[in-house]
Amino acid sequence: MKYKRYNHDILKRKLYKNTELIQRLKTVCYLSFNTKLLQWVLSENNYKQNYFKNRIKNFCVISGRSKGVYRKFKISRIVLRELSAKGIFFGLKKASW
Repeated sequence: MKYKRYNHDILKRKLYKNTELIQRLKTVCYLSFNTKLLQWVLSENNYKQNYFKNRIKNFCVISGRSKGVYRKFKISRIVLRELSAKGIFFGLKKASW
């Protein structure tokens, strides 16, 4: 289950990357009122809603968890705690105060 969600997220990222240029051209066309370029961009504008950036979700690369993911390490807080307890991340240790 976790790999299916993770693979689906990677597919969404690739689709967004491919359509990002078309979206930017569309905004330039609207701002510059270029009719020929605008017609080309509107004809290429047949992409689905999954191609938008806000549909992309960060997943943990180890556990596939979608909540509590640190962007810097791309792993969840639970996996980060386990790996730091084993000493894999230098400079991280269990806090005590």
